[in-house]
Amino acid sequence: MKILIVTSKIPYPPHRGDRLKIYNICRLLLKNNNIKILTFYRNEAELKDVEILKQNGFDIEAISLAFYKSVLNLNKAAYSSMPMQVSAFYSKQMHKKISELTAKENYDVVYFHLLVIAQYLDAVKNKNILKVLDFTDAISLYFKRYIKFISNPLKKIIFKVELNKTIKYEKIANKFDTVFVCSDADRKYLMQAQNIKNIQLLLNGVDLETFSYVKTEPEEDRIIFVGNMEYFPNVDAVFYFSNEIFPLIKKKRPSAKFYIVGKGASKRVLDLQSDSIIVKGFVDKLQEEYLISKVNVAPIRLGAGFPNKIIEALVLGVPTVASKTSFEGLPDELKEFVLPADSPEDFADKVINVLQNDKFKIKLIEQGINRIRETLSWENIVNGFENYLKTQIAKN
Repeated sequence: MKILIVTSKIPYPPHRGDRLKIYNICRLLLKNNNIKILTFYRNEAELKDVEILKQNGFDIEAISLAFYKSVLNLNKAAYSSMPMQVSAFYSKQMHKKISELTAKENYDVVYFHLLVIAQYLDAVKNKNILKVLDFTDAISLYFKRYIKFISNPLKKIIFKVELNKTIKYEKIANKFDTVFVCSDADRKYLMQAQNIKNIQLLLNGVDLETFSYVKTEPEEDRIIFVGNMEYFPNVDAVFYFSNEIFPLIKKKRPSAKFYIVGKGASKRVLDLQSDSIIVKGFVDKLQEEYLISKVNVAPIRLGAGFPNKIIEALVLGVPTVASKTSFEGLPDELKEFVLPADSPEDFADKVINVLQNDKFKIKLIEQGINRIRETLSWENIVNGFENYLKTQIAKN
């Protein structure tokens, strides 16, 4: 197949989140297909990542979208029906480039990555091309949850306006041949609340070479949380755990230590540090941090989608206690390997139970790891995605 991929961020480095997913999709599709990537770059420094991808065989073209241009776009968005997040990625140059490529090249598929890129649908000149949109997450669902945690009245008004715009804008999905999301929970929401048709699952995967189980003796009473600390749901989660759950654990396990791992920790997060709360920041070998931990926690209270922090821990045999919001996106056949908890008391009890005995860890190692590897390997996920695209092209 000949595929044009349009994405808002350079798919490198593939550390976390959106970049991780699109990088693996591009990497694996490249094996059997002709792939062209169009993306944005904010400043000259980011072009080094484009060069790294080119050196590794990626055909990628980056279009400048300076930060000040996004700010100007946001000012215009205040007087339009376009969500701010979408307006921030408006570019005449990107629109023109997509039009040029789809007019002269015989692409089979144009794959639009994330809601903010859906605005370029009308740039596709050849109407016979299969046009697919990867939402990844249901953004309006995220906003609905986020607004509940906003205390500033002005900020709440701004986000309610953005929510209403997003709810209307998400319906653009029905103009695409297929829409993809990473969890069945998001899929059901978009179908029922937004009346969006033909939604397929494109799960988040796990790099099985990097996250491969190695028998390791974990540190006693070590609790880990992993996440990009520039992402508000992760910040909320560590404060919720530190302030409301961890003190309950410390009463019964005084030696417990809570490790916060992930880039972008603000001063507010760094101020949480104490003898028993350690902010490690970004680490090169994340799998080692998981393996030396007794229990992984995902006390996410808002957000949408399918957190990598759960599947990475599980495939390494690290028991995970998670809120419903954290693991509702997991495939049903994997949910039995997560310990669910929503109240601070229940969360603390589940963590203490894991710290005190290895029963759940043994079950995870003996029954869960192979099932997770089979279900969530990037190779299997992208192979299924590739086969789906071929089937849809054949129908056109």
